[in-house]
Formats: sequence, C-alpha cells, structure tokens
Amino acid sequence: MLNSDIPVLAAGQARVFPLPPDRTCASVARSSLSIVMRQMGLPADLVDDGALMVSELSTNALVHARENAAELWVWARTSPRPALVVSVFDADPRHLPASECRGLLAESGKGLAIVAALAEGTGAHRSRSRLRPCPVSGKAVWFSLALPDDRPAPCETVTPLRAVHRLVAGLCVRGLFPRQISEDGASSVATIEELRVEITSTHYTWRAADGEPVRVPLADAQDAVEAVIARIDTA
Repeated sequence: MLNSDIPVLAAGQARVFPLPPDRTCASVARSSLSIVMRQMGLPADLVDDGALMVSELSTNALVHARENAAELWVWARTSPRPALVVSVFDADPRHLPASECRGLLAESGKGLAIVAALAEGTGAHRSRSRLRPCPVSGKAVWFSLALPDDRPAPCETVTPLRAVHRLVAGLCVRGLFPRQISEDGASSVATIEELRVEITSTHYTWRAADGEPVRVPLADAQDAVEAVIARIDTA
C-alpha cells in the first residue's frame, strides 16, 4: 500500500532520499523509487525497470561512498522529451567517466551494464550533496526513463521570477551563493562565481566551458541546478 502522506512528484521539484551506508542501501533505493513511480501512475513494467536500475547504481555508490551515506534524487524533466531522471550521489568525485556511464559501470561487472541497456539515457557528472548541513562534493550517476506519451503535461506555468528563486534556492543549499542577481525587465541574471546565468521568459541560459550556449527550459529547474554545479565544479 502506498503512503498517502508522500506527495506526487511536482513539476520542477525533486524528491530526495538518504541511502544508508550498509547492505540495505539498494533495498531502500528500490522501495523509495518504486513509491514515487507508482504514485506518478507509471506502468508496472517501467517501475520494475527503474527499481532494477537504481539497485545497481546504489550498490555501486555504496562502494565509493564508504562510511558516507549516498543520496537518491528523483525528478521529471520536459526536454528534449518528458522523462523521469533518477540520480544516485556519492561523496567520491573520482572514477568519473569522461562521457557516458559505461566506463564507470564496468567497474562493478556486467550487472550495471543493464542500466545502459534499459535506460533512455545515462550519464555522470560532478555534483554536491543535497542533504548534508555542509554540502559535500562528489559525483552523481544518473539514468532517465521516457515517460508515457499519454501522461498529462505539467499544468504549472513557471514565471521567470519563480525560476530565479528555484535556481538560487537549489544552489544555496549546495553551497553556491549567487554574488549578484539583477533584473532587466524581460529577463533576470544570476552570477554564480564567474558564471552568468540569464533567466528569460522560457529558459535558463549560460555558456558552456567551450563557449557554446546552454539552454534549459524553466520547467526543468533541477536539470539547470545540476548542470550549473557541474559547470562550476569542473571549471
């Protein structure tokens, strides 16, 4: 039976769970993700795939987290198509694959290769803890699952003002404090260290390390926060 006190995953928001640094890590990750996915009304086979994959990621994180508890993060994104993003954080920034997860997943044998086979997308990047009083640097390894085409689109309209607040709040709890926030009528600008993020009526926009523009829809605030942290911590 589902816990009715746990709200359905809201647009632009993440569900965050601590994972114990012991043998129960994988089972806690499986049950936590399964509850979220079932409350979202997702098909049973998709829930089963998600549970299998998060079990592999959390088991791998346990090896690297050592005595530090890992974390499970879950959110929905809208671009490039609707998907559920499942990310497992551990406090070891080493062993970060250069591009996709296959190199990292190979460390723990063929079991984690299942993640790359089942997921719509996979990846890994430097990140920071969400649940520590003092944020800890580490890495996040993630996979995404395509959401059903008949799933209702988020009805929330994200205004630039709300988008700025979500970005700033998401960064502050991770130890990154914008040194300047300015508004210019149709857009706002938040400067985090040396990175300038512009918030327009539709997107968060900044420059990647190679100078190419990065654009993230306002509805995908969690993606924006993670990408900004990765950009700063790998600079």
